[in-house]
Amino acid sequence: MNELDNKKELFQFAKKRQQIHNYPIFQSETKLFWKRFFNKKSNIVIFSFLLAFILLTLILLCFVKFSPIHSIDNKSDFVNNLPPYYSQIITRNFERGYQLDLIRSIENQESIRAAKLGIKPIFRILYDSARDSGGSLTVNTDIVALTYNPYDLIKAINLNQNSININILNKVLLGTTESGIDIYSRIFCAFALTTSIILLAIFINIFIGFSLAAFYVFNRYKWYGIVIDKIAVTLNAIPEIIWIFLLCIFLGTNWYGILIAFILISWISFYELSKNEILNLIQKEYIKAAKIIGLNNFQITYRHLFKNVLPSLIILIADRLAINILIVASLAFLDFLTAESNLNIGTIFKEALSSIKVNPQYLIIVAVYITIFCILLKLFSIGLSMTYDPKISKNY
Repeated sequence: MNELDNKKELFQFAKKRQQIHNYPIFQSETKLFWKRFFNKKSNIVIFSFLLAFILLTLILLCFVKFSPIHSIDNKSDFVNNLPPYYSQIITRNFERGYQLDLIRSIENQESIRAAKLGIKPIFRILYDSARDSGGSLTVNTDIVALTYNPYDLIKAINLNQNSININILNKVLLGTTESGIDIYSRIFCAFALTTSIILLAIFINIFIGFSLAAFYVFNRYKWYGIVIDKIAVTLNAIPEIIWIFLLCIFLGTNWYGILIAFILISWISFYELSKNEILNLIQKEYIKAAKIIGLNNFQITYRHLFKNVLPSLIILIADRLAINILIVASLAFLDFLTAESNLNIGTIFKEALSSIKVNPQYLIIVAVYITIFCILLKLFSIGLSMTYDPKISKNY
């Protein structure tokens, strides 16, 4: 009986199905990649900051109220060089003439109007170097320094000058340029447009450079493969910025002219990088096995080679973004971009530098915003590359 009882204890139906937790679950390479990427806390932090930066830019673009290329009031010069709305008191130098006389006249008219109504004047000159004692400039100088509130001046003009009506429908948060263009609209529209153009050019350059590199490697002993490599070497012998300058002379400096110039030239760096990587990869066993099972060069290129070259290409994206921004800025500093309608980072930098004494916030905001973007993009690209190939982490 004891043996029979023991057998019954050994062999019994399970009352509850056991959960098996160690069976393998198939996951695609893409899912595995993102799983590895987000397993690292530093990658999560960098991705979160980059995503927040992009969302912030989109939100800021939603609050653009003025044209980024036209004055907020084309009929008046009093909207030029307006200070930020949160810091309205300014000191400006004026030559003796119509504009100085008009400001003084508006002050007198506003004082008379306010006295009649028994109210406080909307506008007054806080300091006039030609009239107030202790000024750095005397009555006899041709340059007069005034300290005043230009926004109050505009209000007083609208109240006292029937022939002049300056309409500012919204707050000018960061002030205006010397042409009366809203700085807030100009900064963020230029940043969005320039970044979009550069990123579009970079992705096209990646496709062109990688495709030509793969074509060369598979046909490097044929005449047309040699011709492609010689063209790339010849173009690479001359600095890229010179090629961009020459192309912009013929194509123009509008957004599509700059885009075409980058597409025609900037693929070379991606070509050289991809060529060196592919020359090493085609010696691998899995590439030889792919040929044996019947895959053609096109399938091998985009199924196997591209994902292995991609980490290096991603790292190069951030570097190319910084270089392309510098090239666009150089176009403006060398007077290739002279029209205010050429809305890009180069024009913005040039304007910000020229107005640094009048509105230093302009340059500070532009420099800080672009610097943060480039740093986040660089860190993000490094994180992606280290996820694709952990060996890359040894270089950082």
